[in-house]
Amino acid sequence: MRLGNLTTGQPFKVALRALLVFLLIYTVASVLLVRAVKDTLSVELKTQTEAEILLLSEIFEAEGKAGLIATLNEMERAIKPPERVAGLIDQSGFSLTGPISVLPDFVGVTERQITAMTGGAISGSYFLNVRKLDRMSLIVGRNGAPVDRATQRLIIGLAVVGLTIGAIILGLGLWASRTSLARLDAMDAALRRVAEGETDARLPILSRNDQFDRVSVRMNHKLDRLSRLMGGMKATASAIAHDLKTPLSHTQIALNEAADAVESGGDPLPKIEAALGEVENLNSVFDSMLRITRIQANPDKSRFTSVDLRKLAEDVVEFMRPFADEQQQGIVLQAADVQVPGDAPMIKQALVNLVKNASVHAGTGARITVGLEGQGDHICLSVEDNGPGIPEGDREKVLEPFTRLDRARTTPGSGLGLALVQAVCEHHNADLSLSDAQPGLRVAMFFPKFKNI
Repeated sequence: MRLGNLTTGQPFKVALRALLVFLLIYTVASVLLVRAVKDTLSVELKTQTEAEILLLSEIFEAEGKAGLIATLNEMERAIKPPERVAGLIDQSGFSLTGPISVLPDFVGVTERQITAMTGGAISGSYFLNVRKLDRMSLIVGRNGAPVDRATQRLIIGLAVVGLTIGAIILGLGLWASRTSLARLDAMDAALRRVAEGETDARLPILSRNDQFDRVSVRMNHKLDRLSRLMGGMKATASAIAHDLKTPLSHTQIALNEAADAVESGGDPLPKIEAALGEVENLNSVFDSMLRITRIQANPDKSRFTSVDLRKLAEDVVEFMRPFADEQQQGIVLQAADVQVPGDAPMIKQALVNLVKNASVHAGTGARITVGLEGQGDHICLSVEDNGPGIPEGDREKVLEPFTRLDRARTTPGSGLGLALVQAVCEHHNADLSLSDAQPGLRVAMFFPKFKNI
């Protein structure tokens, strides 16, 4: 991967922003730490000089001037400059002992350069403590170089740590950018394969439960739906070419016969009526196809409301009762008082299709039962008849558009009724089930009761 692609990635940009924030906070914290350490060491040296001044003052009070000078000489032999300096200057400015030959211009504790005070013998910054003893000045000093060295080492250490952490952050940013770019490239490759016609291609899922996996899961769900739609479109196109060829041929033959009747002086009206009947059947088929296509192509569920399924089922039963009476069939409703979120017109059309299919295929004198009950987290809306039913091996086939079993070809229909029901179920995240009613067929739609759809 090119470095330019990595540095322009969002993870690296986030890492860069994090690094800038870290450096700002780290710099402020380092300055405060260095200052605190330097102040602490300086106070420690000042405290040492104060303790030494007190000790020498006690010696002066106990042993006098001679004892103090002897003690200072002994201490100078034990601890030589530059770590420590000490001196005693009389009232005339004459140095009685020690390397300091010039009387400081202050009393108390402060940090000073002592090059001039020692005539160049000792140089550097010292913490000097000056105390008056009788008419003499006692001077004790500690070298400030260790404080400077410790501060310098601390600054270098903090800089090394800061640069190391900064490099690690940038490295992690590059690694994260490389990883995310690799995932995006894999996702792009999968989508490119889909665009090129490989409808079974899917985005990779690495089971890390990160944002890429979550996006891939959602995208794969959409690709599954797209694959089903494309498969349905191919199957529908093939079925249209096969199943609509016959009625179109019948229409053409009827119109040709009508034209022949006109030429021969006969009555063309019966042939024209036959052709119109075939055209009307074609219009019905195309209307059903358009309804299915609209349902499948529009995932918007903003029109969903709380649907009173009992009231809806009652309306459908009353609407279909005259149709069932013509077949000398009985139609009954066994419904609980339940509601589901959904599109009422769609569910109503699906139920009408199921009742009509049952009435058409169950035969004269059959009994049709529309059931409605709650089953756990689902609502079951079913249509059951006691007709011949459908063999188990054919139950999946009849859900495909234009699929009609051999014995059903003697009855009117286009083979789109159950396909529309299937589309309505998919739109509502419901499951469609075909089972044996012993005898007959039971078709059930299982709607989610509480699921947010």
